[in-house]
Amino acid sequence: MSKNVFALLLTVCFLVGFGERSNAQTLIHYWHFNNYNQGAMYTPTINGIVADYTDLAGSNPNILYKSNTGTLPVTYIDSLQPVASDMDVLNARMGEPSGAAIRVRNPSDSMKLYFYIPTTHFKNVVLKYATELSSLTHGMLSQQFDYSTDGGTNWKTSGLSQTSAAADTIFKLVTVSFSDTTANNNANLVFRITFSGNDTGTQGNNRFDNVTVEGDSIGGVSTTVVTNLQQVATCTFFPNPVTNKLEITTTMEGDKSIEILNGVGQCVYTANSTGTSMSINTSWLTAGNYFVRIRENGSGQAVRLMFIKK
Repeated sequence: MSKNVFALLLTVCFLVGFGERSNAQTLIHYWHFNNYNQGAMYTPTINGIVADYTDLAGSNPNILYKSNTGTLPVTYIDSLQPVASDMDVLNARMGEPSGAAIRVRNPSDSMKLYFYIPTTHFKNVVLKYATELSSLTHGMLSQQFDYSTDGGTNWKTSGLSQTSAAADTIFKLVTVSFSDTTANNNANLVFRITFSGNDTGTQGNNRFDNVTVEGDSIGGVSTTVVTNLQQVATCTFFPNPVTNKLEITTTMEGDKSIEILNGVGQCVYTANSTGTSMSINTSWLTAGNYFVRIRENGSGQAVRLMFIKK
């Protein structure tokens, strides 16, 4: 069989690839917020935050802070840079470093946080996120959950592994699974958080980072899209699938750092390179799906390639 050269042209908004897979479940959507650039968004004009990664091209997964009543308090959502002790790498994937999180501000009267999370071609859905509050005196202490399988017309709690979670002043991991079969293979699944347990004055906020949606594939074709890349480069690589050696050519000419990440985002290989062509020994890798992450140290340009090890 002759070599097939796979050319990946990375635009400012997206990267087409093969999708992240783990031995357990597939990563369907992921928000790490490290490229969040929308600034503070105040009511009534608060836009949805699109996923940084999705396995479902064109599905438009997004997170939106909004009211479902006629009451709109003067409030807003913005980003922050947590300190290292906050542990904001909790639930991080794809080698994403500690970085930005989002915070939803008080007053939260009538405001809720909506997660639009299509699950087309997937079942056994699990939502995870890291969360903390700004302080025990002003941040909302409790988050109540419900969900909709019809795009937000009807809401229910039956079928959730838990219907609420407490927040603390250091990031903690919240895991919610859906046993309701109507949440499977559903283009209109929405998860919602309501805040309570403290005052709703102008002080205080709840923070969120590393939001993931995972599930088991039930078939169908999906295309991976990675959005919100700040800086990009062009890269080609072959063969794919690979057995013993992965050949990569890139437009980045400066010193580069290289990482290989496995299907659950763990770094299994690191190296440095100065040329535009590189060869990586993959013979020792176990079979599965992997990412190669290449970053030019000077300019910050980065690419993330996905390949299959036979």
